[in-house]
Amino acid sequence: MLKELLKKTDDDLVSISEQYRKYYNSNLEIFKIEYENYANTTKKELPLLVLDYIKIYQLFGYNQDELSFFIRRKIVSFYLHNISDFIKKEDGFVIYSFIDIFYCDPLFFENKETLTTFFEATYPILSLKTEDMSSFIAIACMRYIAILGSEKEGKIFLEKYLQENKNGIYIEDVKEEL
Repeated sequence: MLKELLKKTDDDLVSISEQYRKYYNSNLEIFKIEYENYANTTKKELPLLVLDYIKIYQLFGYNQDELSFFIRRKIVSFYLHNISDFIKKEDGFVIYSFIDIFYCDPLFFENKETLTTFFEATYPILSLKTEDMSSFIAIACMRYIAILGSEKEGKIFLEKYLQENKNGIYIEDVKEEL
């Protein structure tokens, strides 16, 4: 059912999302199985797969229930498992897409250990080249800097950036967060 749901347009989903939310909240194990099947069998290109994960989050992951917790945990796990590849490929859209939802929803990192792992794994994006400050990478970096600035543990990474990058393009943003 999840696979069919992802094929629907956003307009269709608005009218039916609450009914599916209730169904999946009542049948969490079914959702978990469908999610795992989808994640393990989908052969989409990475940007399209990421958009599907974000669509799943937008449909079901923004509350504080068990379904939402499961979705956020899976998204963070996927991100942390793949971020080094995203950085190597300099995949600005994919990096931005994840950082954007993490920036908008602090519930992704309720676990401090996961938050620290996120800080460490994501830090290299600050070294990626960018054409201008409106690129996906630049916007992702500015949002990542804001996330760092919002957490005590993140300040260490901001200070590290200042020490390592005397002429870095994010110096002013970092100083603002400190």
